[in-house]
Amino acid sequence: VEPCVFGRNYFKRPSFVELETVEESKKHAQILADAIALKKLATDYMHPEYKVVAVDPCAFGRNYFERPSAVDIESFEEAEERNQILADAAALKKLAIAYMHPEIKVTTCDPCAFGRNYFERPSSVEVESTEEAEERAQILTDAAALKKLALDYMHPEIKVTNVDPSTFGRNFFGRPSAVEMESSDEADERAQILADALALKKVASDYMHPEVKVTSVDPCSFGRNFFSRPSAVVMESKDEAEERAHILADALALKQLAVDYMHPENKVTIVEPCVFGRNYFERPSSVELETVEESEEHA
Repeated sequence: VEPCVFGRNYFKRPSFVELETVEESKKHAQILADAIALKKLATDYMHPEYKVVAVDPCAFGRNYFERPSAVDIESFEEAEERNQILADAAALKKLAIAYMHPEIKVTTCDPCAFGRNYFERPSSVEVESTEEAEERAQILTDAAALKKLALDYMHPEIKVTNVDPSTFGRNFFGRPSAVEMESSDEADERAQILADALALKKVASDYMHPEVKVTSVDPCSFGRNFFSRPSAVVMESKDEAEERAHILADALALKQLAVDYMHPENKVTIVEPCVFGRNYFERPSSVELETVEESEEHA
């Protein structure tokens, strides 16, 4: 019932016409193209009276800017140079007119020419620079400090007045009556020494009093492994399980062979559909076919 066994290759049947390969077909096409080109050259040589015929549209195209009747176009550099020369000529013309005709009034349309600087006008008050302003402020500050010192020296009866709240604050940890504080390193070292002493005390107590029972509060010490307990069933490994399954499969196959040998009267039962397939070309009643070599020799 397998449909693939009935198929035949159309291109490999004994009666099929031999086909050329890709390389041979390319070579064949190249030879034909060369023959056509040679034929065209021979025709052009033998018949010079024939006109030249062209169907390529690109052969009829003309460049508008390079035609014989086109106006001579200047380059980009020449155009820039010409503009510069014209600008210089216009500026020189303006200067010549201004020199030859002084009676003509000066006309300007630039709004910036009418602006005035408020701080630089002739009637403005002279303004000091930033450096001068900073120097003047520093001089006034020094004069005020000197004045205060002179008053304190000349009038010792005046009480000292202070409005800075920071001068009234006191440091709790730095006061004269404060308890001396240890540093962080000293506190760590003291904690380590106490921990070592506690551990040594516990070891000494265990050594001096063996009658004291061992007490533990760690919940992890009470855990048991279900698979490793003394009463647990012995578990086989993965390799042992695979080997046991292989042994059982071999035993089952040997049992089947023994049953088939001891009971030949039992019919063969099979559920594999592939064993029912037959080859159409190799059936006993099929027509004898010739091989590929025989068909080639026959052709």
